[in-house]
Amino acid sequence: MKKLKQNLPIMIGCFMIIGLVAFSFIYTYFIKDTLKPPPTFLYNDEGKMIGTYGYPPSLTYPFGVDRFGRDVFWMVVDGAKYTIAIALVVAIIRVVFGILFGIFYGFTGKKFETIVNPFINAFRFVPAVIIVLPIFQMLQFGVGGNQFRIISLQILLISFIAIPILTSTIGDEVKEFLKNDFILSSKVIGAGNMWLRRKHVFPFLRTRILLLFVQQTIQVLFLLTQLGVFRLFIGGAVTLFIDDGDGRDMSKANEWAAMIGSNFFELSIDPWVIIGPSIAFIVTIFAFNLIKLGIERMIHKQQVPTKQFKHHSVKDFGSLNDFDFVNNTDGKTDLLEKDQSSFVLSK
Repeated sequence: MKKLKQNLPIMIGCFMIIGLVAFSFIYTYFIKDTLKPPPTFLYNDEGKMIGTYGYPPSLTYPFGVDRFGRDVFWMVVDGAKYTIAIALVVAIIRVVFGILFGIFYGFTGKKFETIVNPFINAFRFVPAVIIVLPIFQMLQFGVGGNQFRIISLQILLISFIAIPILTSTIGDEVKEFLKNDFILSSKVIGAGNMWLRRKHVFPFLRTRILLLFVQQTIQVLFLLTQLGVFRLFIGGAVTLFIDDGDGRDMSKANEWAAMIGSNFFELSIDPWVIIGPSIAFIVTIFAFNLIKLGIERMIHKQQVPTKQFKHHSVKDFGSLNDFDFVNNTDGKTDLLEKDQSSFVLSK
């Protein structure tokens, strides 16, 4: 029961994430074709027209209907699998390459650090969105080939933008870990770098891999939101036109950040248009934070020593002579000397 309580945040967070993705696939393959599009005009009970696209949130349309006649709730559901999948794939790439490069960086000397640190600091102090912005713009307008190739390059771009900082962070942890006495002892008896990596460094980082993965997933979601504000969409955009001929660039995949960015200029007209994707982002980030909290608890529990000594039960033996003996049996300590049988020493 205690173990279940400790793992409860991880279980709740995973249940939320899996539920969102599963519901998104169910909608795409089973529900989407059965839904009727929202009506062009709304009428009251008297038959009088009271509105047209877009509709504000209501019981029928929880997140409203945008000016293109699309139900925002089902758009958010449809985009869940794309947004979460992008975040997970990017986080995996970041963690894998960050750990590989970080371990290499941890075994390097000060001369190598002097050369590499200025490059890493450039990524540390400049926001990632500023670095990827011009390249993302070129990729979105079709530079580089077909659609699949563009999406692949976009994912690789937002993946590798964080690897220099991850390399530095993990490398610094490895350098500190290598200062331990048992590492120095291994080197003295002839252990090489490959042996140290396999037997010591990898097991040391293994407990941190999952935590790094969740942290990077949350950071990717934040980066996607920032790109959406600049109207840069993963997967490309499609231009939709309103009746008056006004066109808007919309995401092809209903990715949440793209939904926020594409409707950014609609806030003065329909301020509720970004409520749906914003709530979806909040719920998803909250779920990943729950998983992160559970993992941190597990790591902290592993670091706490399990064996505790009962210092309060230790008695004073100052009155014993140098050649008096103590007999330890069954968790209690009896003095062999009869006149000192009152002293007790616990384990």
